[in-house]
Amino acid sequence: MTKHAVIIQHHPVETLGGNFTAVLQDAGFVLTTVPVFAGTLGFDPPDLAEVDLVVALGGPMSANDDWAVLRLEAAYLRAAATGAVGGAPVTPVVGVCLGAQLLSRALGGAVAPTGGYQFGLRKLDVTAAGDTDAVFRAIGIPLAPTLHGEQFTVPPGATLLAQGTMLRRDGGYVRIPMAFRYGLSYAFQFEPQLTLAELQVWNRELAGDYDLMGARFDPAEEAARNLREFARFAPFHEAQMARLLRALLAQAGLPSGIPDGTNA
Repeated sequence: MTKHAVIIQHHPVETLGGNFTAVLQDAGFVLTTVPVFAGTLGFDPPDLAEVDLVVALGGPMSANDDWAVLRLEAAYLRAAATGAVGGAPVTPVVGVCLGAQLLSRALGGAVAPTGGYQFGLRKLDVTAAGDTDAVFRAIGIPLAPTLHGEQFTVPPGATLLAQGTMLRRDGGYVRIPMAFRYGLSYAFQFEPQLTLAELQVWNRELAGDYDLMGARFDPAEEAARNLREFARFAPFHEAQMARLLRALLAQAGLPSGIPDGTNA
């Protein structure tokens, strides 16, 4: 039976990426993209009874913005992750950056500014729970590309999988959650779906985001460094994040593209 994945997109250039797209298509998923851009008035995703996976991507808005469309999206994510509507089964959610923050808020967490901004590779400090998690342990090299200025809290009933460190604009540091698990759903304050081809687009279309890092950083230097470093790391990143997504699908009992009897 064909499976259905809903991709909630919050910015035209922040896409699912070729790596995650290939994993899902190889596993037999049909993908439906639901755009929720700045100024979008309506939110009309497929009924969760017809959906097997939800991926909520990043974007420039804040999860705290008082927009009706974001409130509707958060309610959709909560219903998916908890199966709260009419006793419906749980639908796994993958929240990325803004999508992760919306998932946190939907489940009773909070979102707040970090006082800084990240755009580049950052180390993940994996917790003991993350190291043994059936999905998150696919990240063997604890580095990941980031693009964010806000942070989520781990909501009630969720498990912290990784933390990270942010250099604030005032010169201090703040320690923030970088990933949590809630049931079959996962939230990532980094970009597991990113490919080198997509970062090349981001470096062109989102170049102004480097300015948000603060006066201690030279935007042109950071952009060049980010592209240079990720060009070397991308093959490892794509391989381990593909394993992560396949493990997430397998854990939820969904087609994963992993042959029976093999490891993710």
